[in-house]
This record gives sequence, C-alpha cells and structure tokens, in this order.
Amino acid sequence: MKDSALEKRIKKIAGRPLKTFKTLPAYLVLLFYPFLNFTSIKTLLIIANEFFFLQFFEKFGIFKIPVVHVDHPLDDKIPFTPSKVGIYLDFVKFWMRPLNMLMKRFGIVKSAPLMKKWMLLFRGLYIYSSQVYKYKLSTTNRPIYKENRHFKTIHTFDPHYLCVPSLHIATVALAYGFYRKLFRDEQFTEVEIAQWEKEIYDGAIEISETVLYIKQHSVNCIPAALYMVSENFSEYFSIDDAIAFVNDMFKTVDPDIAVSTDDIDKIRNHIHFVYERFLLEGRACINWYDPVRRFLDNYENEPKENADKF
Repeated sequence: MKDSALEKRIKKIAGRPLKTFKTLPAYLVLLFYPFLNFTSIKTLLIIANEFFFLQFFEKFGIFKIPVVHVDHPLDDKIPFTPSKVGIYLDFVKFWMRPLNMLMKRFGIVKSAPLMKKWMLLFRGLYIYSSQVYKYKLSTTNRPIYKENRHFKTIHTFDPHYLCVPSLHIATVALAYGFYRKLFRDEQFTEVEIAQWEKEIYDGAIEISETVLYIKQHSVNCIPAALYMVSENFSEYFSIDDAIAFVNDMFKTVDPDIAVSTDDIDKIRNHIHFVYERFLLEGRACINWYDPVRRFLDNYENEPKENADKF
C-alpha cells in the first residue's frame, strides 16, 4: 500500500532537529498568506505599541510612568557572560522554526490555523504584560558593553524598562506549552514527540538562563513571567510546569563559568519563593496582575540584606 501524503511528509522530515528548519518560509507565510496576514500584522502592531513605543515614549519623556529598579543581590552570583548573547537573541527563531516544521509536515493549508493560534497566544503575552508595564516600568543595571554588535543592537532597540515580567521567559515557556499540546492534539508520532518536545524544552531552559548571564533581567523578572503565563495560559503551562521549569534551570553550567552549586540553589529557591508569593497573594485578588503591581510598589523598600536566606 502506498504511503499517504501525510506519511510521506512525516518520513521526509523524520529525525530532523528543529534547529535545521529555516525561519524565512514561516515569516513569509505569516505575513502574506491571506488567512494569516491580518492576524500577524495586528500582532506586530500590538508588539510595537506595547513594547517599543511604550519604552521609547518613556525614554524621551513623553510618558511619565514610574520606573522601579528590580535588581537583587543574587543577580551577582551569575557572572556577566557576553558569549551567551546569541542564545538570548534566538528566542524568536526558537518558536518560528517549529512553524516551518508544521508547514513541511502538514502543508500550508492545514498548518495555517495552527500558526494563527500561536500568533494569537503570542500577542496575548504583550497584552497581559502591558497591564503591569503601564502601571509601573521596571529596570536593572546593565553593564556597558560595546565589544559585541549584538549588545549594540540590544541597547539601541531596548531601552530596558520592561523587566517585570520578562517577555523572554514568558515567550519560551508558552511556546513550550503550546507545542507540547499541539503535538498531542495533532497526533504526532511518539518518536516525533520525544525528539521535538525535548528539544523545545531544553531550548526554553537555555534561553531562560541567558537573561541572567547577559544581565537583561533579574532573578525577580523570572517568577513574574512564569506567574503571568501559568495564570493566563494554564491550558498550556500550569503551576506544576512552572515549578519544574525553575528546577531544571542551571542544571548544567559551563565549566569556565564560575557559579557554585550553593548559589544556584539560592537562585532557584528565590525564584520559587517569589512565584509562590504571587500565587498566594493572587488568590485573594480580583486581577492576576495585582500581586505583581504590589511587588513593584513595595520592592525598593524591602530589605535585601537577607537575600541569601531565600
């Protein structure tokens, strides 16, 4: 019996790592395919408004939103590691490559609704996070580093006022949850699930670690992001997922980067502590973002000298 068209497609891409899929085809389909272009363009406009315009309007004095420094002593336990910047900047390609995989596996017509579903979820991250950003902005102390063109790009296009919650962390966590569910809903093979789900999860963890390595975020930005995702997208990423995600961070550290096991434990414990604080306070709040806003209201007045006890 001849293989069906889907079976042929599955065999053609069997065993391919997701990192081998190009992103350009997915970009083109998102922007120009009739079923997707309106959704994609609206998403880009929301991102421009809630991320870029918001920050630059603050930078140039058009907005007067209070800015809170959310640095924490534990941030210093992770050394500034410029070589990690490429991993950090991979977070868009991280969720784009699987879209191209879907196109090759299903064809454009069937994959388009799945791609649209992701774009709507991705848009939601910016809408939800703006409910915190428009209340109070947050920042950290970034090293002045001009030896790498990637850092020049980051510092040019990211004024660094949107730290809590971290959109980097939120994006990779939601992408992992989205594809994990999609693989099962669309009846991917056990082999495909085992390979690609692990690759996505490992990539999400690796990208998440880099926000501390390149000093784009504080340890306080991570729990806020995981809380935002688990509260608003629990169908894809649950509280248990968030706890496991934190436990899996920094399980492996490059030998040439001096980070002690004790310091890693303290960082994980702190992230768990703040995440659970958001959860507990959130149960008595009307809006998911109330605990995060309260955290920003009080953070600069909270004592940090006992940070190592977390």
